[in-house]
Amino acid sequence: MTRILNLILVGLLVASAIGVYSIKYESTLQAEKVAKLRRSIEAERRSIQALRAEWAYMSQPERVGDMAKRHLDLVPMKITQVVNPSELPAKVQQGDLIAEKLEGLGLAGPPQVTGSTQ
Repeated sequence: MTRILNLILVGLLVASAIGVYSIKYESTLQAEKVAKLRRSIEAERRSIQALRAEWAYMSQPERVGDMAKRHLDLVPMKITQVVNPSELPAKVQQGDLIAEKLEGLGLAGPPQVTGSTQ
């Protein structure tokens, strides 16, 4: 009886050792994943900071103005380019196209109720 009990206890000891090993292995694997994600997040933060710095440089008003002078053929506006509002063409009035189509089909207006309700 004692030997059977000892064998059962040894089996339980081996099973618990295997269980502890598997838990340790899984936790180590998860810790490595967390560390990898943290490194990835930090790399993304550094690249975002670099992009923000580059954007700040690229959008400097002096730089944009110099590039506009170099690459665009902009000239000062002449007084003859100013137009009076009366010289502008009249605005074309556009109606409600859906309502016009519904009227054409005879579907415009409130629905007709037939029969009486008491």
